[in-house]
Amino acid sequence: MPFRDNWFTATLSNSVRAGLDRYAIARERARLREMSDAELSDIGISRREALSEATRPFWQGQRCH
Repeated sequence: MPFRDNWFTATLSNSVRAGLDRYAIARERARLREMSDAELSDIGISRREALSEATRPFWQGQRCH
């Protein structure tokens, strides 16, 4: 039984982590839509690039850690 419990715990942990990462990606992309041109310039991207990234679905891409 311990192997089964460890497997379940690891699977659940990975699933929760992946879900939280996807939620964070969606929040970060929403923030890109709200940023001013000056803020976007500060991070080195154009409005067009920001909107292109912001319209991608949350399941595409990875978070930078």
